[in-house]
Amino acid sequence: MTIVTAALSLQQISDYDRDGILFPIRVFSNEEAAGFRNELLSVADNYGQLRKRLDALHLSFSWAYRLASDERLLNVVESVLGSDLLVDGTLVFYKPPHDSSYVSWHQDSVYSDWHQTPSTSAWIALTPSHGANGCMRVIPGSQKLGPLEHINIRDGSNLLIRGEQVTSVDEHRAVEVVLNPGEVSIHHSNLVHGSSANTSDLPRVGFIVRFVTNRVPNRDRPLLRVRGLADCGHLTIGNPPIATDCQAALSALGATSP
Repeated sequence: MTIVTAALSLQQISDYDRDGILFPIRVFSNEEAAGFRNELLSVADNYGQLRKRLDALHLSFSWAYRLASDERLLNVVESVLGSDLLVDGTLVFYKPPHDSSYVSWHQDSVYSDWHQTPSTSAWIALTPSHGANGCMRVIPGSQKLGPLEHINIRDGSNLLIRGEQVTSVDEHRAVEVVLNPGEVSIHHSNLVHGSSANTSDLPRVGFIVRFVTNRVPNRDRPLLRVRGLADCGHLTIGNPPIATDCQAALSALGATSP
């Protein structure tokens, strides 16, 4: 197993620029992925009910911050964004076995303004992610179309809070982003993507980190600086979490979650 410790190659950067996505990138070992997955399941268990979506864990849990700010992951992201990096959010999608949850075709930039700044999302597989259990699907090259028209249609199975979705998608062009535990994909904020239901006997768990630069517009939430010393005077820069007790971290999460 070769684990990435340095920047992406020129060919990988070219592929990312062309397709709006690059995968698979081996960043973490199977053992590391299992450790983070166990930490996540412990959080889910403490909620007392199944949570299929968890936001902003990096602001409350030290393990989630370590995952989002791992130097190997930052080396990959620096290859496409440069040396000044901020985490603008994290998100976990948990799809249980034989679960109808899905993510509609959308662009991350539609409500985030991420298209106004260099940005990318790292999708970290904590379990296998493949077609049968609802892996991410993408339309390669769609990031070059810029922000597209979306409509909001909420239903109980869509993991997107607003139910945002692109009005027209050519699904014949879709590519499945198949990942093993510890592997990562990175995708552009304008890339059209989504995912289907989990029809398998095993869960699918992904941890998503949203990376931006100091050129991002002012936010209504704290960002965490993870690399560089760029001027961030227009932003609220938070501190890494220090709570180690799960209940204390859960309380902090309740204060920071949308």
